[in-house]
Amino acid sequence: MSKVKALLQGFVDTHVHAGPTLTVREFDIWQLIQEAETGGFAAVVLKDHFIPTVPIARAIQEKLSETRVKIFGSLALNNSVGGINPKAVEIAIGFGAKVIWMPTISAANHFEKHRAPGTKFPVLTGKDKVVDKPLRAIGTNGALTDETEEVLSILLDHPEVVLATGHISREEVDVLVRRCDEVGVRRVLVTHPHFLVDASMDDMKNWQSLGAYIELTAVISLPSSPIYCRPVEDVAGLLKKLDRHKIVLSSDLGLKNAGWPVEGMTVFLNLLREAGVASDDLKQMISINPAALMGLKTDHFSDNTNSKSALS
Repeated sequence: MSKVKALLQGFVDTHVHAGPTLTVREFDIWQLIQEAETGGFAAVVLKDHFIPTVPIARAIQEKLSETRVKIFGSLALNNSVGGINPKAVEIAIGFGAKVIWMPTISAANHFEKHRAPGTKFPVLTGKDKVVDKPLRAIGTNGALTDETEEVLSILLDHPEVVLATGHISREEVDVLVRRCDEVGVRRVLVTHPHFLVDASMDDMKNWQSLGAYIELTAVISLPSSPIYCRPVEDVAGLLKKLDRHKIVLSSDLGLKNAGWPVEGMTVFLNLLREAGVASDDLKQMISINPAALMGLKTDHFSDNTNSKSALS
């Protein structure tokens, strides 16, 4: 086993997409779990922009009781679930959601960024008839909306659940992270601030100082990816300046023609090592940190290659 593939033993992928969904994906959920088992991953978080992934995550996990991979569902607060909808959050958590994402494809910031010339993003397999309303987490007064405050209130009652910032703007992320720190929401993940959010180094450092984890994703730094836009050297530069104990490296894979998680993460980690990032630091950021963020037990980080598979 190569050194990089050995690093993937115990990988906790907090951000991965799979079909079936309304955009074309490289693999479906069943194929993803097989891939994760083969690669020795400890856990995956299934993300979908349109529907909660909690029911299918639960069903697969219960049927595959012998697999070492932990399969978690999530909810993205887009218009398809009523936007920033506290009731949807409450129900999703009741079903076992591990991550609640602030708006992604329905975020006003997403609309603005993806109207820019040359920007590529997965398109729907069919045409929308209902107009997608741009969503914002803060109001004209610069404070969080009432709905967002109610979501935080629910999360306070469920400290095991992670709040991810989604595709909202840098200003919204800043207000949200500061408010989470004020009220006591502790599991906060800033979603790829180096992509779409346009956060500065100072922003990221400030958010880390308030307890948030910074997520950096492989998909935009893989040369073969259709949305390649951030060279690995840039990512390595961020890793060397930020607190490595508050960084999570995820794949964000699933985009058609962007590659599969084992191969994609192997390439990504190899490139980071070549750029001067130490293997121990990479292990910290792909396994130890995301496990701490999600409250996972460390016994999932043993070598999974000899575990009995329920997928064969």
